[in-house]
Amino acid sequence: MKLKVLAEGEYEIVAVMDGESCPAVEFLTEGPANTESVRIGLAKMLDHVADKGFQGVPSKWSHEANKEEQVYEFIKGPLRLFYFKGAGKQIAVCTGGVRKKGDKADPAAVATASGMRQAYFKAVEDETLEIVSDEEDQ
Repeated sequence: MKLKVLAEGEYEIVAVMDGESCPAVEFLTEGPANTESVRIGLAKMLDHVADKGFQGVPSKWSHEANKEEQVYEFIKGPLRLFYFKGAGKQIAVCTGGVRKKGDKADPAAVATASGMRQAYFKAVEDETLEIVSDEEDQ
């Protein structure tokens, strides 16, 4: 499994690659102009969590999207970036995001994150995680 580092400090926030693309990076960098400031704010939140961990992070920044599947979401305005807690320094492994449309977490995004979580921990066990750098993306 390939991962890309989104934010690095005391901890790492990484994102799962899907082939040559990274859905979490695309979510954070692409989208309607009216969500640009929200996406920037979400990226700043990731930097903060990478530096300080989840201790002291306001509850409005993150919560469980699905307890059973151990999937969480970072929250900024109408945007939701799904993640699960990783191994070692990888405090959060992001899987992709959505614009919130209803009261419940997007079931398809939760299912995707849950499947990626299973694959991630299998890769941890098999020691097959690979970090992809920006230079390799181009």
